[in-house]
Amino acid sequence: MPLSRLYGGVMDLRNALYERGLFKTHPSPVKTLAVGNLSVGGTGKTPMIELLIRLLQDRHKIVVISRGYGRKSKGLVVADTGSTADEIGDEPLQFFRKFQPSVRVIVAEKRAVAAEKVRTDFSETDLILLDDAYQHRSISRDMNILLTDYNRPFFNDVTFPAGNLREPGRGARRADLVVVTKCPLSLDPAEREQISAAVQSNAGKKVPVVFSSVRYGAPVAFDGEHTVAVFNSFIGMAGLARNQPFQEYLQRAYSLKKFFPYPDHHHYTTSELPVKELAGDEKTALLTTEKDFVKLLPLAREASLSHRCFYIPIETVVHEEREFLQTVNSYLEK
Repeated sequence: MPLSRLYGGVMDLRNALYERGLFKTHPSPVKTLAVGNLSVGGTGKTPMIELLIRLLQDRHKIVVISRGYGRKSKGLVVADTGSTADEIGDEPLQFFRKFQPSVRVIVAEKRAVAAEKVRTDFSETDLILLDDAYQHRSISRDMNILLTDYNRPFFNDVTFPAGNLREPGRGARRADLVVVTKCPLSLDPAEREQISAAVQSNAGKKVPVVFSSVRYGAPVAFDGEHTVAVFNSFIGMAGLARNQPFQEYLQRAYSLKKFFPYPDHHHYTTSELPVKELAGDEKTALLTTEKDFVKLLPLAREASLSHRCFYIPIETVVHEEREFLQTVNSYLEK
């Protein structure tokens, strides 16, 4: 706890220096929405970015800017058809594969440098989505969307290292909208009010609070058109900030024999593929996440197993989607 208080004090000082103009915030060339959290990982930022793209891409020319966590490259990289997870990171590669060519993806340690790239090279852009940028204050934004996990809300947590917060809960005051993620599909109205009150006690009484749930899609084959119906048992593997919810879903929905958990943004090797488990039974297939798929695909092809591998899309479903979209558009139209 003493270290947590010290860390929280340092983050409060950093925020104060930005608010007083002693640390510079660079202007963004176009409308900019930032998605982030107060906690360390696992709140559903990637599905939220994808939801925003789906809702806004028909009306806007979008560029997604990310730091590219887990990549092995340095500096600014613009995603293209030859990009790999090692070069731009697993989540940016996922964005690019799903939404190109209508959406561009740029990774850079310095988001302000990436925004300048947008201004000079992609002048048709009218909207930037900043991925995982709630604490990244060196670039301005028109809207801050703060995510908090229903199972680990920020208002019940403390700062690192005693807890999982990147900054004290009062940092929620910078949010323009708070999304409580990973909620049950049916949430009791009294509980909704209780959670909203706890959020607004930190973020402010006027901050809108909406709720969302996770939706798992039908498995998609790494290669080919076949479905999981031809298999009768499965091996699971994933490298997420929290693997347990995905593992529990696989156990409920499929005949899961074994699950291999790995750290978030894990760089897989061929030896980590469950070749032995798959080789012993032609009716057993691999299930993983879309985020892991972009890294496992070349390894599965190398091992001649891609025809027995599937990824499961993970989407965010906002309970109050109309209210959510109205709030987002109100900031874009200002």
